[in-house]
Amino acid sequence: MAAHEPGADSIHRPIKYRPDIDGLRAIAVISVVAYHCAPVLAPGGFVGVDIFFVISGFVITGVLLRQTERSIPRKLGHFYARRIRRIVPAATLTLVATVIAAYCLLGVNFESSLLGDVRWAALFAENFRLINTGSNYFVPGVAPSLVTHYWSLAIEEQFYLVWPLILVTVLLTCQSRRLRAAVAWLGAVASAVAMAVIYVPDADPSWVYYGTDTHASALRIGAALALTWPLRRLRSATRENAARADIAGLAGSAVLAWAMGHFSGSDPALYPAGLFIAALAGGGLVLAAATPGSVSRMLSWNPLRWLGIRSYGIYLWHWPVIALAAAVAGPGSTGIGLWLVETVTAITLAAASWRWIEEPIIRNGFRPTVLARYRVVADSVASARRSPGRAFPAVFMLVALSVVGAAGYGVLDAPSSA
Repeated sequence: MAAHEPGADSIHRPIKYRPDIDGLRAIAVISVVAYHCAPVLAPGGFVGVDIFFVISGFVITGVLLRQTERSIPRKLGHFYARRIRRIVPAATLTLVATVIAAYCLLGVNFESSLLGDVRWAALFAENFRLINTGSNYFVPGVAPSLVTHYWSLAIEEQFYLVWPLILVTVLLTCQSRRLRAAVAWLGAVASAVAMAVIYVPDADPSWVYYGTDTHASALRIGAALALTWPLRRLRSATRENAARADIAGLAGSAVLAWAMGHFSGSDPALYPAGLFIAALAGGGLVLAAATPGSVSRMLSWNPLRWLGIRSYGIYLWHWPVIALAAAVAGPGSTGIGLWLVETVTAITLAAASWRWIEEPIIRNGFRPTVLARYRVVADSVASARRSPGRAFPAVFMLVALSVVGAAGYGVLDAPSSA
């Protein structure tokens, strides 16, 4: 979930980087993967998405506050460019690979409706498609699309598109920090109220769960926290305030642990209040993570940080891997062995994506990365005469482009009913 912005802080460091937020991202993605791999063990693991939302709202608002201190138009342009550079390449790669894998593994069972989902996912509007088709995320026995999980990316990208403009307006019209924070808190409460009002028990909750207006409360809570307690202030907190933040973090951890073990998608308490309470609990954890205390030190554990940096890729890859593995293994296939294979595969793909796609583009930009890859291919062609083995990069690139072209044609030429 781009934040799903994992690892972005470690590449662009306007202020001293701390690994604790990445550790919290790891907790969020672990809960989501656990829910999809083994829902019996973590029936409420889907609240990890709301943790991601809180983190994104908090981090992105902090970035915007620092960037808009100088030149608002220029800095906003940089903000949007960096979001595109961070999110689009990995998301596009996953979509293409998913279409190819589905065709190769499912063959005649390949569903053309997937291609329609891919179109919407590529536009970061998968949540709207799911609302229109009434695709209930929690209906037992109904296999969701291989790209259903892009609904959360859609909500985040829609938030990224609108929130900077709202925030700039608030900054220009409200001089009081408390008033600015109050506006953000009011937006979070309004979203929660909309969810509670629109939700009808025993009815299709697609709009409630996938709607940007109803499920953006966690993003707005993160934004409100950043306006109430700016990151610089948290990082210089006194020992007493750090202890208070630790208490908030431990309380939030307890609430989230309970939610992950007890909530379900059909729980009648989930939409009127459950998701909002989970987001507030996630907010407590964010405050503790951003404050130099005990919780922050625990979240800075290197294995958690490693996973957190790659959590965006893990989120992108885990659901197609799980869904395709289930389709290949057959109905009723489950167990620790399968869960382990699915998890390791998703993490491996995410690590490769980070190493070869995400990190180079974040660090150097899209054009320099493409040019660097082009030079590698050109050198391999030039040296192939002397040593045929050196032609591998060029052959690999040719095969990859052919496969991507075939997948793109399949998406564009899909039946209109898809």
